[in-house]
Amino acid sequence: MAIQLSLICPVYKVAQFIPELMNSLVAGVNTENVEVIFVDDCCPESSITICENFLAEHKNTIKFKTTIIKQPTNKGQAAARNAALVVAKGTYIGFIDSDDAISPTYWEALVDHVNSATNDIIEFNFKEFTTTLPAPDMGVHSDVDLVKTDLFKSGFFVWTRLYKKTILDKCRFPEGVIYEDIYFNIQAFSHSSSIVKTPKTLVYYRKRSGSTTSKRSSSYSNLLLNMVNSVKESIDKFDDKKTVVAQVARYSLLVSLKGYSIEDKKDRKVFFKQCRNINSIFKSIFKEYNKSIVAKLKFNLSNIICINGTR
Repeated sequence: MAIQLSLICPVYKVAQFIPELMNSLVAGVNTENVEVIFVDDCCPESSITICENFLAEHKNTIKFKTTIIKQPTNKGQAAARNAALVVAKGTYIGFIDSDDAISPTYWEALVDHVNSATNDIIEFNFKEFTTTLPAPDMGVHSDVDLVKTDLFKSGFFVWTRLYKKTILDKCRFPEGVIYEDIYFNIQAFSHSSSIVKTPKTLVYYRKRSGSTTSKRSSSYSNLLLNMVNSVKESIDKFDDKKTVVAQVARYSLLVSLKGYSIEDKKDRKVFFKQCRNINSIFKSIFKEYNKSIVAKLKFNLSNIICINGTR
């Protein structure tokens, strides 16, 4: 039977959360039309072993196909996802993090969209939790058609979307930086021609203090860096260029302001210097396409903040 959905799941140092993830996959995508690709990012503990044991113990009930890729060294989440993209067979590609979970209605809510394959991107909602999984969203929702620039409003998590494989041929995650979802999503949306949102909660996002982005440091500038680099590469594929650059200006200001929450003074100065350099990279594109006085004020204010922050 043809694989319609490939669900990519990097696995690294989340042993205590794996059983909940695995049970949610059995409840939410237990069909022969789905493959789940686990990527062992050279786990130093038992996370991948727990996955393997679960699959073996439930082999008589699990219908979805599974593949386990073992990275030779720890290369990070971006590299793990890129490795899985190379081997994914599905018409659509989705993502889930190994400390999160999916709704028991995941496949049921998406299968009609997947079967019709008329949209390049299928978007849905998520809900945060800490210890107890939320109740399934059993409401009736109407689909909403989106445009490319709606990405800047709805957020950049890759696990709230399915992507048609054909638009991802040249889309990969930048390795060695955090906030890699931003770069990937801007690329994917720039290549899309039809985007739909089904406003149903299908992913449960676990909030925990030890996550990659839980504490501000100079690496927070990676958010702006990935956005600017991706927009520079893809701006020609957006019809509404003025909205794109205006959104980058908005994020530039927001990111700069949040730099003040970096506790270490030296690291805070590094952050503002990095943001100032990133703004410089984007300056020519912004001048070329910007049509908004408000966006110009935001971009200029961001630069003033960065200059003052390095003093």
